[in-house]
Amino acid sequence: MRALSDAAVLCRCEGITAGAVRQTAAYGGAEVNRVKSLGRAGMGRCQGRYCQLAAADLIAATGGLAHAGDVGRLRAQAPVRPTPIRALPEEE
Repeated sequence: MRALSDAAVLCRCEGITAGAVRQTAAYGGAEVNRVKSLGRAGMGRCQGRYCQLAAADLIAATGGLAHAGDVGRLRAQAPVRPTPIRALPEEE
């Protein structure tokens, strides 16, 4: 992964920077759900759909792991995908 500035926003929904993810990974360990619970990366409206891969790469690099897959995957939270009101069936 190309060097990412500590000031770069990694999680847009929560406003979490790459520096905050590095700091949380150094404190909590190289596991993506631990970093999520301690630092809120991936907890926003998109539930990690935009930041999960970048966060996993950064956590793996911080933990000295060779692959982003070694840090795990984010656990889903309800709702898994927001449903628009118009998609719900109408009551009769």
